[in-house]
Formats: sequence, C-alpha cells, structure tokens
Amino acid sequence: MTTAVIHDHPEKIRYPLVERPFVGFLLAFMAGSMNAWTLPNAQTFATVQSGNVVQSGYWLAQGEWDKFTFPFLSVMAFGLGSAFCGILMIRRLRKGQIYTPVILFLQAAMLIVLWYLAHMAVADPGAAVNAHYIAYAISFVAGMQGNAFHKNHGMLYGAVAVTFVVQMAFNFLVQGLFRREGINGEPNLMWAGIFFLTLLGFAAGGGIGFLVGDYVLQSGAILLPAAIALILGLVALKDSRKPGAVDPSAGGHFA
Repeated sequence: MTTAVIHDHPEKIRYPLVERPFVGFLLAFMAGSMNAWTLPNAQTFATVQSGNVVQSGYWLAQGEWDKFTFPFLSVMAFGLGSAFCGILMIRRLRKGQIYTPVILFLQAAMLIVLWYLAHMAVADPGAAVNAHYIAYAISFVAGMQGNAFHKNHGMLYGAVAVTFVVQMAFNFLVQGLFRREGINGEPNLMWAGIFFLTLLGFAAGGGIGFLVGDYVLQSGAILLPAAIALILGLVALKDSRKPGAVDPSAGGHFA
C-alpha cells in the first residue's frame, strides 16, 4: 500500500506528487480543457456529472427518451471510467506497485486518440464520429482521473468537479477571518489559497482550451490535457523509486 507521507523532519511533512497544489491546479486545468471541447461540440460538461444526473431525471419524468439517453449514458461512462480505474489501482497496489504513471499515460493515450477522431471529423465531415461518442469517452477518462487523484495537500477535493472546491475555498477563507491556524496547524488562508488555485485551474483550462481549440489547433482542447497527463506521467515515473512519493496518501480529512 502507499505510504501516507514522507517524513524528512518531525516538523516537516512532504506530500506525494499528486497532492501538491500545483499538480492539483494542472489536474483541474485538464478537466476544464476537456469541458472546453465537449460543451460547444456536445452541449455537455464531460467531467462534472451533476447536471447530467439532473437532466436524466428531468427528461425521464417528461418521457423524452431521446433527450434522456445522452446525459444518462454520460453518467454511466463516467462511472465506468471510475470503476475501471478502481480495478487497475487495486490490482497494482496488491502487487506493491504504484499506479499514478499508468493512469496518466492511459489518459494521455486515450485523449490523443480522441483528439485525432475529433480533428478528422472537422477535416472530413462525411466520415465524422458522432460528437456524443467522443464526449462519452472523455467522460470515461474524467472518471478515471477523479477516482485516482482526489487529494490535495492531504485534503480530499475534486480533481474533475468544481462544486466541492468552491465550497472549501470559501469555507477556509471565512475561517481565516476568525482563526489563523487550521488543519495541521497551517494557516486557514493558505488552505483557501490551495482551493482557489484549483478553481483557477478549472477556469484557465476552460478558457485556454477554448482559445487553443479555436485559434491554434483544431480540437486542441482535447490535446492540451493529453500533453499535461503525459508530462505528469513522466515526472511520476521519475519519482516512483521513492516510497510514497507519487500516489495519493491513504485516508484524508475534511475541514
């Protein structure tokens, strides 16, 4: 199993790679960029499933089966991605192996294939893959990411969904107005900053992903998170020789 933390000194805690705030920013950036493609092309958020769940119930109650199918299958694709990732993580942990580089490389490979399909759809509309199918696959990738990477600086958070991050950012901001020290004796305002940095990642991924996809490279909003996953995977592979240096630590806490 993974080691909770690495202790270099009794007063200093070093968190694993995927729990570092800047990596949390990059993972959120990936999610925002993936949505920057699915929103204009498939009219949905591929990483945040709350809207799809609500739509599924709404259209089901209305008896609108055609409109019900897409959001329902998006939720199922996300869930299957999470389940697949869970199986992969368990198998590797049972063998004493880390899983972070494998998940990141799989994400990168799948997103590159999806970018190619989306790019070719623009080049040859007659042979285009339905945008909904690409959105399903992106939801699958997002499900993998959300299950594998769900901690930031020891705190549970959402790497693909923004609601909980907004809640915690403002929670710690308010707590910081009344009490300086928070969890682990670290400043509440520092915790607020970690979550606001993650929010910035979601927004930056959405904005930059849109600009890249529209003005730099066709469907680049899919290729951008693939590049980030590949780079993070290489960094994780380099650090994998150090015990507990890569995978998320066990457990977690809420404020």
